[in-house]
Amino acid sequence: MTARPSAAAPSFRDRFHFAFSANGRHGVCVTADDAGGWALECWALAVERPIRRTITDVPVYPGARVLPLSDGRILLLQRGEQGAAHRHELMLLTPSFRATEVRRLGEIPARFGCELLASTGSGQLGFAVAVEDPEHSTIWRVSSAEPSLMPIVRVPGVLTEGSWLGRDAIALNQTSESRRCSGVVVDLAGGSWRRIWSLSDTSNDRIVASCPRSKLLVVSTDTTGEERLGWGVIGESNVRFPGVLHRSGHPRRVLTLDDRGERMLVHEMAGAASRLSVYTPALDRLETLDGPPGIISSPARWTGDLIRAPFSAPACPATLGTIRLGEPSRWSSAIGQRPAGEPGWANADLVEVPGGSGPIEAIVYGGPDWLHSPHLLVALHGGPLSAWRFEFDPLFQRLAAAGVAVVAPNYRGSTGYGDEHLRSVVGDWGGPDLQDVLALGRTLERARAGRRLRAPTVLGASYGAFLALLAASTEPELWSACVALAPFLSAPRLHADADIGVRHRVERLGGLTPTDDGRGPRDVLSRCRSLWAPLLLVHGTKDRTIPVEQSRTLRRHLLELGRTEGVDLEYLEADTDHDGVVQTRTEALRQAVVRFCLGAPGLPVDPPPIPESCPTAPGGGGREVRSGRT
Repeated sequence: MTARPSAAAPSFRDRFHFAFSANGRHGVCVTADDAGGWALECWALAVERPIRRTITDVPVYPGARVLPLSDGRILLLQRGEQGAAHRHELMLLTPSFRATEVRRLGEIPARFGCELLASTGSGQLGFAVAVEDPEHSTIWRVSSAEPSLMPIVRVPGVLTEGSWLGRDAIALNQTSESRRCSGVVVDLAGGSWRRIWSLSDTSNDRIVASCPRSKLLVVSTDTTGEERLGWGVIGESNVRFPGVLHRSGHPRRVLTLDDRGERMLVHEMAGAASRLSVYTPALDRLETLDGPPGIISSPARWTGDLIRAPFSAPACPATLGTIRLGEPSRWSSAIGQRPAGEPGWANADLVEVPGGSGPIEAIVYGGPDWLHSPHLLVALHGGPLSAWRFEFDPLFQRLAAAGVAVVAPNYRGSTGYGDEHLRSVVGDWGGPDLQDVLALGRTLERARAGRRLRAPTVLGASYGAFLALLAASTEPELWSACVALAPFLSAPRLHADADIGVRHRVERLGGLTPTDDGRGPRDVLSRCRSLWAPLLLVHGTKDRTIPVEQSRTLRRHLLELGRTEGVDLEYLEADTDHDGVVQTRTEALRQAVVRFCLGAPGLPVDPPPIPESCPTAPGGGGREVRSGRT
């Protein structure tokens, strides 16, 4: 009997766009459940254990931005719908246990995005930084008095990442048309701006954080070819770049400063997991903080001896983590244990697996005997220059609940393992990374052959889907099935079809340089004749990163080669964008992948019903999975 997806797999809430009030007593995030419902979530942070509450009476849409105020009110910024998509509506929310009072403050024109910034004074609610077009940004004052919205100053370029230098002086990073970044200061009282941090015409120089109280200013630059952190004093010209803050090949970033502005919270990736340290400029000392393995992300807030930051681990969906500093430091997350009798999430392990030139790290679901699971999936991440992270992954959890073991390797080209590991694929797409994938496949084949277990399924997303198709075509005997989520066919074909941003990335990372290792061109169309395994091919119709025509072309070519849809080829088009497919954001898409992995070869087990109004892909025969998040 074929295994089926577990009906007992628990539901989860995803959380993004965390924000903290200026006094650190309130937090807000946007949350979405796995059925596609969106809401705001408030966090009371006056005590160590946060108190969480969901606001259910205010509609929230994808892309919403939130900012909690020091008195508990919330600024909510949302993009207009359809014809008004270039305008953002700003509302002031006053939550209560009975109902949420909503006051509409007005609209801000910002075709390319808008962010909120907390105010340091009591004369206004906050500020909005609106990107009108790639050449101009405008800073708006947000007030409770009329007029609620007032433009203050218009600045050339794209402005991001604001931090305060004084009551009316805000530091921002300005990206020019040439994509170079420099630090500027905006005088909100005088309505003027000037550049204060720029080392050369070719480097990216950013203002990372600042504190008016201590006058500490944290900056970064890549003028030496590798990004480095430095610090100085506001108003002084001398900037220090301490050696203790730099670790070659392992980029570090400052998440926040303590409320006195005397210490920095420093983050780096140690393989697949986060590592936190505290740096004290006065002592030039870096001290590592202990904590559970997982991923910590920005923003963070440091008040007294409490640090708050978003946290996720394989068995912990994104939530708010708390560190209480001391000897030793103490860590807790805002999500407690699941009620007795309710199914929990699968744990994962970090293991070493063989690669093409030595061991590589991998995230593994399936327990100590994962290698001999009846169903095994090798998952390949996107990129190049990306990685699997030791965080909650809803697709991996659904696979684990259905009895599918998962091994997710961070092959060469992955971030978090040093410069040599990272840059080996620059100018060599489908070279060292493909060697690592094939070496792992051979190891799995030898380990499973004695027990007569079926070969693994290989799954890839984006660049990983390109790798998966190459792996399944190069050594087809290693794989029993293949899943390609939003693949491209080759770097040159992607470069020809994609928009200018993707073309620049392909050029910058050497995608147009042919790989010459005797295996032939890295072109899926020229190699897929030898792909034996049943294939699930999924692409988003709104994908602006990898055009859907890449998958449509592959589907047509496979049909010409004799593939039969519903037998050895499943083709799905989702009404979503690149991230919607790559991150398998809908439960329908996750279950389609799970069913295919359990049912291959042949038709997926219990394929999802297709509504009568659901269009097929051009040429007919393709199913569409509709996404609730587009």
